[in-house]
Amino acid sequence: MTINEQSEKKLMTKAAQLYYEDDLSILDISKLLGISRQRCSRLLKKAREVGIVQIKIHRSDYSYLRNLEKRLQKIFHLKKVVVTEVFSNSSDHIIQSVAEEGAHLLNQLIQPNLSIGVASGRTLYELVQYIKTLEERDYNIKIFELIGGLSRISANVVATEISRGIAKKFHAKAYFLPAPAFTKDQKTRDAMLKDSIIKAALSEKIDLALVGIGNVTPQTMLVDTETINKKEYRELLEKEAVGVINGTFFDIQGKIVEFEGNKRRIAFPLTELKKAPDIVGVAGGLNKVDAIVGALRGGFVNILVIDDLTSDAILKKIES
Repeated sequence: MTINEQSEKKLMTKAAQLYYEDDLSILDISKLLGISRQRCSRLLKKAREVGIVQIKIHRSDYSYLRNLEKRLQKIFHLKKVVVTEVFSNSSDHIIQSVAEEGAHLLNQLIQPNLSIGVASGRTLYELVQYIKTLEERDYNIKIFELIGGLSRISANVVATEISRGIAKKFHAKAYFLPAPAFTKDQKTRDAMLKDSIIKAALSEKIDLALVGIGNVTPQTMLVDTETINKKEYRELLEKEAVGVINGTFFDIQGKIVEFEGNKRRIAFPLTELKKAPDIVGVAGGLNKVDAIVGALRGGFVNILVIDDLTSDAILKKIES
């Protein structure tokens, strides 16, 4: 090492000490050492690059999260559970957290020639932005919409927009279901189901399904938009429905709830969806504990992405 290099290293070390240990600003350090602010910034950057400064982040105790994953996986016989840590019980925060984790998992599960079925919902919509774009363009992935469209609702939660967004990230071809999720009556539904395009869309072989898990409240998407009318909503409550996946409602034991709205629904049947090798459910929030428990008991998902607060609440409910 030359004299100039030794001098540079000493100066670099001193600048780093003043910045990281003594908490001085770059302006104060540049004055103390008689150098420009620009040179001071370069020295601090180089100090990290050459290892003079090593930053270590002490993360949370991940053994706690892994413990939650193992317990949920064992109790509900799941293929995989991913529990993400959240720092607030705010619904918006939880949705963003599980959506981001769900996207990371989806990227890991991607392989050539996959047929991916996509449901609707806000969590899945948020998930799209976190998906990493595939570098390979020849994976031959197909994206299928699992439920028809919804009227009187923002486009940011419908399966069409979600499917289109995922298809773009994976350079995939998207196949849409050209029908409403719920028709005005059974007669209209029956007529539409005779259409060859709709019939084909509802009989596709799905390798991986991506679904959200909704609860049953006045704020539930299908109820809030009056897709499910007030009479049908009361019927769902009377029959103790707690959750919904892809337009199909179920109770806390995981049994599908039969109600009048089923006669109007155009969506991939949940009983058929269960045949997919991977069914990824992405959900979280303390207001969805019963819905998630019902979904797991019914075997409607076999891979779960969830937050730690909801995981803990589910385990306490089940194990109490």
